[in-house]
Amino acid sequence: MGNDDLLVTYLAGWHRSLSRLQRAYPARWHVPGLSDEEVRDILTLELLEVVRDDPQAALPERTTALAIMRRRLATLRKSFRLGATPTDFDDAPPPMAQVGDEARWLEVEADACRAEAAAAARTRLSAPQRRWLAAFTLAAKGGAFFEASDEPNLSAASRVLGRHRSSALRAYQELQTEFQRERRRIDHEE
Repeated sequence: MGNDDLLVTYLAGWHRSLSRLQRAYPARWHVPGLSDEEVRDILTLELLEVVRDDPQAALPERTTALAIMRRRLATLRKSFRLGATPTDFDDAPPPMAQVGDEARWLEVEADACRAEAAAAARTRLSAPQRRWLAAFTLAAKGGAFFEASDEPNLSAASRVLGRHRSSALRAYQELQTEFQRERRRIDHEE
Protein backbone atom coordinates (compact mmCIF):
# COMPACT_ATOMS: atom_id res chain seq x y z
CA MET A 1 0.00 0.00 0.00
CA GLY A 2 2.60 2.51 -1.00
CA ASN A 3 0.38 4.26 -3.55
CA ASP A 4 -1.40 7.16 -1.84
CA ASP A 5 -3.17 8.26 -5.03
CA LEU A 6 -4.80 4.83 -5.30
CA LEU A 7 -5.84 4.99 -1.64
CA VAL A 8 -7.36 8.47 -2.04
CA THR A 9 -9.31 7.33 -5.11
CA TYR A 10 -10.48 4.19 -3.26
CA LEU A 11 -11.69 6.17 -0.22
CA ALA A 12 -13.38 8.84 -2.39
CA GLY A 13 -15.25 6.05 -4.18
CA TRP A 14 -16.43 4.64 -0.87
CA HIS A 15 -17.46 8.11 0.29
CA ARG A 16 -19.69 8.45 -2.82
CA SER A 17 -21.02 4.90 -2.34
CA LEU A 18 -21.92 5.64 1.28
CA SER A 19 -23.71 8.79 0.17
CA ARG A 20 -25.81 6.76 -2.29
CA LEU A 21 -26.48 4.09 0.35
CA GLN A 22 -27.64 6.75 2.82
CA ARG A 23 -30.07 8.17 0.27
CA ALA A 24 -31.35 4.74 -0.76
CA TYR A 25 -31.52 3.23 2.77
CA PRO A 26 -31.65 6.13 5.24
CA ALA A 27 -32.69 3.95 8.21
CA ARG A 28 -29.81 1.50 7.72
CA TRP A 29 -27.03 4.05 7.35
CA HIS A 30 -28.14 6.67 9.87
CA VAL A 31 -26.93 7.29 13.41
CA PRO A 32 -29.19 9.39 15.65
CA GLY A 33 -27.28 12.41 16.85
CA LEU A 34 -24.93 12.54 13.85
CA SER A 35 -25.46 14.06 10.45
CA ASP A 36 -25.16 11.88 7.36
CA GLU A 37 -21.93 13.68 6.45
CA GLU A 38 -20.43 12.90 9.86
CA VAL A 39 -21.40 9.24 9.54
CA ARG A 40 -19.80 9.04 6.07
CA ASP A 41 -16.62 10.67 7.36
CA ILE A 42 -16.36 8.33 10.36
CA LEU A 43 -16.97 5.20 8.28
CA THR A 44 -14.50 6.27 5.60
CA LEU A 45 -11.92 7.03 8.31
CA GLU A 46 -12.49 3.57 9.82
CA LEU A 47 -11.82 2.03 6.41
CA LEU A 48 -8.63 4.12 6.10
CA GLU A 49 -7.46 2.97 9.54
CA VAL A 50 -8.00 -0.70 8.61
CA VAL A 51 -6.01 -0.24 5.40
CA ARG A 52 -3.23 1.67 7.18
CA ASP A 53 -2.94 -0.99 9.94
CA ASP A 54 -1.73 -3.59 7.43
CA PRO A 55 0.32 -1.79 4.75
CA GLN A 56 1.18 -5.10 3.01
CA ALA A 57 -2.47 -6.09 2.44
CA ALA A 58 -4.43 -5.19 -0.66
CA LEU A 59 -7.40 -2.85 -0.53
CA PRO A 60 -10.45 -4.61 0.97
CA GLU A 61 -12.99 -5.88 -1.51
CA ARG A 62 -16.56 -4.60 -1.46
CA THR A 63 -18.01 -7.24 0.90
CA THR A 64 -15.11 -6.91 3.33
CA ALA A 65 -15.29 -3.11 3.28
CA LEU A 66 -19.05 -3.19 3.87
CA ALA A 67 -18.57 -5.58 6.82
CA ILE A 68 -15.95 -3.24 8.33
CA MET A 69 -18.26 -0.24 7.97
CA ARG A 70 -21.30 -2.10 9.37
CA ARG A 71 -19.33 -3.06 12.50
CA ARG A 72 -18.26 0.56 12.97
CA LEU A 73 -21.85 1.71 12.34
CA ALA A 74 -23.11 -0.62 15.09
CA THR A 75 -20.47 0.76 17.47
CA LEU A 76 -21.49 4.33 16.59
CA ARG A 77 -25.16 3.59 17.27
CA LYS A 78 -24.32 2.18 20.70
CA SER A 79 -22.16 5.14 21.64
CA PHE A 80 -24.63 7.75 20.31
CA ARG A 81 -27.83 6.48 21.87
CA LEU A 82 -29.98 9.52 22.42
CA GLY A 83 -33.42 9.80 23.87
CA ALA A 84 -34.20 12.67 21.52
CA THR A 85 -34.99 13.08 17.86
CA PRO A 86 -32.95 15.62 15.90
CA THR A 87 -35.13 18.47 14.65
CA ASP A 88 -34.61 21.07 11.96
CA PHE A 89 -35.56 24.25 13.81
CA ASP A 90 -36.23 26.09 10.56
CA ASP A 91 -39.23 23.83 9.86
CA ALA A 92 -41.21 24.28 13.05
CA PRO A 93 -41.65 27.39 15.16
CA PRO A 94 -40.43 27.06 18.74
CA PRO A 95 -43.15 26.37 21.28
CA MET A 96 -44.52 29.51 22.83
CA ALA A 97 -43.61 30.33 26.37
CA GLN A 98 -46.33 30.60 28.95
CA VAL A 99 -48.47 33.61 28.13
CA GLY A 100 -48.07 36.15 30.87
CA ASP A 101 -50.56 38.64 32.21
CA GLU A 102 -49.10 41.41 30.09
CA ALA A 103 -49.56 39.46 26.85
CA ARG A 104 -53.14 38.59 27.81
CA TRP A 105 -53.95 42.23 28.55
CA LEU A 106 -52.40 43.36 25.28
CA GLU A 107 -54.55 40.83 23.39
CA VAL A 108 -57.71 41.94 25.25
CA GLU A 109 -56.84 45.56 24.48
CA ALA A 110 -56.27 44.78 20.77
CA ASP A 111 -59.60 42.92 20.58
CA ALA A 112 -61.38 45.88 22.18
CA CYS A 113 -59.70 48.25 19.73
CA ARG A 114 -60.77 46.10 16.76
CA ALA A 115 -64.36 45.94 18.05
CA GLU A 116 -64.47 49.71 18.58
CA ALA A 117 -63.09 50.36 15.10
CA ALA A 118 -65.59 47.97 13.52
CA ALA A 119 -68.53 49.58 15.36
CA ALA A 120 -67.39 53.09 14.40
CA ALA A 121 -66.84 52.10 10.78
CA ARG A 122 -70.32 50.52 10.55
CA THR A 123 -71.95 53.79 11.62
CA ARG A 124 -70.16 55.68 8.82
CA LEU A 125 -71.10 53.31 6.01
CA SER A 126 -73.46 54.38 3.24
CA ALA A 127 -76.65 52.41 2.57
CA PRO A 128 -75.12 50.42 -0.37
CA GLN A 129 -72.03 49.65 1.72
CA ARG A 130 -74.25 48.38 4.57
CA ARG A 131 -76.11 46.13 2.09
CA TRP A 132 -72.80 44.72 0.81
CA LEU A 133 -71.56 44.21 4.37
CA ALA A 134 -74.74 42.31 5.20
CA ALA A 135 -74.32 40.19 2.04
CA PHE A 136 -70.68 39.42 2.92
CA THR A 137 -71.68 38.55 6.48
CA LEU A 138 -74.50 36.30 5.29
CA ALA A 139 -72.22 34.53 2.79
CA ALA A 140 -69.53 34.11 5.45
CA LYS A 141 -72.01 32.62 7.92
CA GLY A 142 -72.96 30.16 5.19
CA GLY A 143 -69.30 29.10 4.96
CA ALA A 144 -68.55 30.83 1.66
CA PHE A 145 -64.80 31.12 2.08
CA PHE A 146 -61.98 29.97 -0.18
CA GLU A 147 -60.22 27.13 1.64
CA ALA A 148 -56.77 28.02 0.28
CA SER A 149 -56.74 31.64 1.45
CA ASP A 150 -59.58 32.02 4.00
CA GLU A 151 -60.79 34.96 1.90
CA PRO A 152 -64.55 35.44 1.43
CA ASN A 153 -66.09 34.08 -1.74
CA LEU A 154 -67.17 37.29 -3.47
CA SER A 155 -69.32 35.42 -5.97
CA ALA A 156 -71.45 34.04 -3.14
CA ALA A 157 -71.95 37.55 -1.71
CA SER A 158 -72.80 38.99 -5.15
CA ARG A 159 -75.45 36.26 -5.66
CA VAL A 160 -77.12 37.33 -2.39
CA LEU A 161 -77.71 40.81 -3.86
CA GLY A 162 -78.15 39.63 -7.47
CA ARG A 163 -75.13 41.64 -8.66
CA HIS A 164 -71.97 40.89 -10.64
CA ARG A 165 -68.80 39.62 -8.97
CA SER A 166 -66.91 42.75 -10.09
CA SER A 167 -69.37 44.85 -8.05
CA ALA A 168 -68.69 42.63 -5.05
CA LEU A 169 -64.94 43.09 -5.48
CA ARG A 170 -65.27 46.89 -5.57
CA ALA A 171 -67.58 46.85 -2.54
CA TYR A 172 -65.21 44.55 -0.65
CA GLN A 173 -62.26 46.85 -1.34
CA GLU A 174 -64.27 49.92 -0.26
CA LEU A 175 -65.35 48.22 2.97
CA GLN A 176 -61.78 47.14 3.64
CA THR A 177 -60.58 50.72 3.17
CA GLU A 178 -63.28 52.09 5.50
CA PHE A 179 -62.54 49.62 8.29
CA GLN A 180 -58.77 50.12 7.98
CA ARG A 181 -59.17 53.92 8.03
CA GLU A 182 -61.25 53.71 11.22
CA ARG A 183 -58.71 51.37 12.84
CA ARG A 184 -55.85 53.78 12.06
CA ARG A 185 -57.90 56.69 13.45
CA ILE A 186 -58.53 54.84 16.73
CA ASP A 187 -54.90 53.74 16.98
CA HIS A 188 -53.71 57.36 16.59
CA GLU A 189 -56.12 58.61 19.29
CA GLU A 190 -54.56 56.29 21.87
